Parts: sequence; C-alpha cells; structure tokens
Amino acid sequence: MKSMTLAIATAVLTAAAGVAAPPAQAMMQPGNYDVNTNRYERASWTWFVSACPAPVDTNCLRVSAAPRLKFYAYYDGYAHLDNGTYTLTVDVPDGLQCLPGYAMPTRDTYTWNEVTQAGEINSVYDVGCFNGPPGSQFWTFALQRL
Repeated sequence: MKSMTLAIATAVLTAAAGVAAPPAQAMMQPGNYDVNTNRYERASWTWFVSACPAPVDTNCLRVSAAPRLKFYAYYDGYAHLDNGTYTLTVDVPDGLQCLPGYAMPTRDTYTWNEVTQAGEINSVYDVGCFNGPPGSQFWTFALQRL
C-alpha cells in the first residue's frame, strides 16, 4: 500500500513539474505580453513582440508597447539577447511622473531573463520634477504571455 501511494505521489509530482517548468532553451515567442511591474499604480502596458526586420537575427526582438490608459505614451524598440538576457532601451516621453498631468522624459532600459521573463527597469532622466537634479529610478517587472 505504501509503495502504491509513493508511486502515485511520484507520478503526480513528475507530471506537475513537467507542466510548470519552462523548457530548458525557451526562446521568447512572438505574441502579446502583459508587463507586470511595481512602477505604476494607475497604468499598465502590453507588449507586442515580433521578429526583428531583415536580415533575420535570432537574438533580436521588436517590442511595441501600448498603454492600457490613453493618456500614457506608446514606445517601441529592439530587444537584443546576450548570454540569456534581453536588453531593450527606449525613450519614454512621460517616464517620470511628477504630479497628475505633469511628467518628464526618461530613457528606460529593460533587462530580463530569456527563460523566466522577469527582470528590471532602470529609468534615467536628465532633469527631475520641478527642474530638479538628474537621477535614476529602478523597478522590477515580469512578462506574462496573453
């Protein structure tokens, strides 16, 4: 009886691990992704990810970001894969939110792991809110396929 219970438990755990674990060499697939981040309380974006234009580069993805709320900015760029990490750098006209209705431009660099699709955002700005000093901010994010 104990061996039967152990065999069933082993089979269930093995099946669950196969479903939950990502493939070992999981390339990021083209499609739509939800950008889950702790950066914003009122806004969120979706990414449309596609192959880079010719010549074909398997280490490059085109990312087009669309805000879910109409008063935030669209952005797009090319993400490049190096040693299992994608890097995307974009200029965001409203990246630094100062007060409602008042924002400053930033240069944002997204880096994320090819397999886990989790990473960080480093946002740099030349002028802070209310003509403040330059600076940078850091957030985490994860992509979820829609």
